[in-house]
Formats: sequence, structure tokens, C-alpha cells
Amino acid sequence: MDRVLSTASYGICLFSLEVLQEFLKKEKIRSKKLLNKFQKDKKLYLTMQKEGIWVPIPQINSVEYLIKLEGYDIPFNDDWEQKMGYDGFNIEIKDGLWISDIGSFYTFNVSEYSGNEISYQTYDGITNYSDFKYDVPSGKYLLSIKGYARKQKVEYPNPNYGFSFSLAKVEEFDGFKNPREEVYDFNVAQM
Repeated sequence: MDRVLSTASYGICLFSLEVLQEFLKKEKIRSKKLLNKFQKDKKLYLTMQKEGIWVPIPQINSVEYLIKLEGYDIPFNDDWEQKMGYDGFNIEIKDGLWISDIGSFYTFNVSEYSGNEISYQTYDGITNYSDFKYDVPSGKYLLSIKGYARKQKVEYPNPNYGFSFSLAKVEEFDGFKNPREEVYDFNVAQM
């Protein structure tokens, strides 16, 4: 089954629920409005990047994206063209990797993350997915992100854009990259 992620919030993020919960407990963060907290507290945000807690992919169009994780999904085929690629983002994983609409962090609810996906119904009966879980082994990884666009556009609800992620296991993190820096442009729908 293709994993099509619907974004309503102009961003995607990757995280491990267990790692995130441990970090929030350590930092004594009780707020459910995590996105607001992460955006306003720059020191906290940068610590999260250094420790591989959360990787945001900000400032992308609010549309459907085909999501692929190397080693878990069939790679993008010749119908797609790679538009961008960046690598070296820290991410630590325990008990799986979530790829989510960044809007899930407006009011974060841990109890929603009990299965392998989170979906909702639109008014016209279409099922949209806001979060997907991959059963990735625990460890520290460097994340690579590639963005794709279809060579020939297709009709909604089929996605015309997508992201492919790959993970390279490391023993320790050596520095970090901040995906919110202006050198990164993830908006494949505008390329």
C-alpha cells in the first residue's frame, strides 16, 4: 500500500515517540502545544536537533505527499523526478519511526499513537492519513531527505509530490544540521 501523507499545516516531521517522550520528561515539558513550544524556544529546538529528537521539514505546500522509507517501501520509479536532496540530520529511534503532518504537534496527544497510522475522514468520504509509523530498529541515525515530483501530473486524490527518506546508522552524533536554516528548501511543490 502506498503511504500518502496529507499535510494541512505546511510541514512534515519525523520522530520516535519513545525518544520524544523521554526528552519531554527530562526537560519537564508538560504542554501539549509542542509545535508552539519548539518554535518559540530556540535553545530547546537546537538541543532537539543535536540529540536527534525531532526533525521538522518546514515550509512545504499543504498537499498530499507520497512517503517512502528506503528498505521499507518500493523506491520512486521513472514517473517521478528528484527535485532536491539533503542529508546528515540527526535522529534517534526507539520503538519505531513516525512520519507525521507537523500539525500533529499543535496539540500533541500521545494516546493517538497506538497503532501504525493515524487517519481521518474528509467531508466527501476520503480517508486521509496524517501519521505513519515504520518499525525501524532502535539506534542513532543520520537521516537523508529527497523530494520528488511527478513528471506528468495526475488527478486528486493521487499525490503529485513525494519524499523519500533513508537512514544511516551511527554510533554517536557528530555535530548537527538545522532543517529550518535558509540553506534548505524542502518545498518540492514549488520547484
